[in-house]
Amino acid sequence: MKIRTFSYFYPPCVGGGEVILQHQAEELARRGHDVHVHTTTYTNLNLAEQTAAGTTVEGGVTVHRHASFALPFKNPFEQDAVTPGFLRDVVADADLLVCMGFPSLHLDALVARSRLTGTPLVVQNYVTAAFLDEILAGEGGLNKRVRSAYWRHWTRPALRRARMVIADSPGAGAALKERLGLDNVRVHIGMAVDPGEFESVTDAARTAIRARLRLGGDRIVLAPSRLSRQKGADLMVRAMAPLLAEPGWRLVIPGAVNEPEFAAEVRALAAPLGRRVVFGPVSRPELVALFQEADIVCLPSRGETVGGVVFEGMYSGALAIVSDAVEAAREDYLCHERNGLLVPAEDVDALRAAIARGMREELAPVRAAGRRMVEMRFTWTKSVDRLWALYEEALRGGKEPHRAS
Repeated sequence: MKIRTFSYFYPPCVGGGEVILQHQAEELARRGHDVHVHTTTYTNLNLAEQTAAGTTVEGGVTVHRHASFALPFKNPFEQDAVTPGFLRDVVADADLLVCMGFPSLHLDALVARSRLTGTPLVVQNYVTAAFLDEILAGEGGLNKRVRSAYWRHWTRPALRRARMVIADSPGAGAALKERLGLDNVRVHIGMAVDPGEFESVTDAARTAIRARLRLGGDRIVLAPSRLSRQKGADLMVRAMAPLLAEPGWRLVIPGAVNEPEFAAEVRALAAPLGRRVVFGPVSRPELVALFQEADIVCLPSRGETVGGVVFEGMYSGALAIVSDAVEAAREDYLCHERNGLLVPAEDVDALRAAIARGMREELAPVRAAGRRMVEMRFTWTKSVDRLWALYEEALRGGKEPHRAS
């Protein structure tokens, strides 16, 4: 089957949606499908770095990168205003069209293509329920009011015309149905783990990343997400500051910088702590080795749907500490005190208390339960099995009763 997916970003651009798309595409290609990804040349979500345009085959996936540019003004419709050069590809032959993210110019183009040719269109979305409520409220000035009207009167009809809209958390799925009145919503927690990638980490690789970051033999609290305000690295530094007075521990923040001003703010907060706080960047193999070395993995996010780094931490045997603003953690996969610890969003004292507990108690049953949960539900093979079942439903017409996956 020929599957064409359209997305603003694709690796080497680093972000949760991009990781999901890459693994899904490569797994579907391994299963014999003809998978194409149409994207821009951007390699960072801040739209500051680009790679060459062209077509390459990566992991069995044909990737078409088209030169694009950011619009030089504040756009009320989208957080990042991009002119997607890949719009010309919407006319290419396909058995299934997939739109990653919305609202966007490529959603509009794909809806038009689907209506003209009858090619099934699936929209995969990563908006949180809280962010959708914020959008629809339209509070905070003219831009916000325009964006709210755009969603209500333009985005909602476009989503209704898709064969299926796949939300990334139960709360996001419920919000799309209730707030926008959509009857074509399904839920699929898309993030997962590649066991082979983690099992292949060597002792030499672990030793090498410790040496490069000058970690010595200290134990590690890892905050592996991108440096953006949404991910809460500032909360990590504030929570850890008093705890790092205890010898033998380091806070490692290895993620890519998406918001330079915020990254500078975090580094300034961490400056009094010296080498007790270590920053990246690191390569993907080095990050996997760090997961293997970490005792605690934290995601103090101010809001997101899944938090895929939590799965990677759990699979590595670390204690997972997660903000309850991570919707799928709160609603689905993280059972507080059983397979991880859930803390209130932006509550530095609660975050500090949870980290302190992880530093002072082994909590071996909690760590083991986290790994078992990921092994049972969130490997890429099992995740794509569930995704393919939804794609098959969309190909049949998308009329079956809702099933959460």
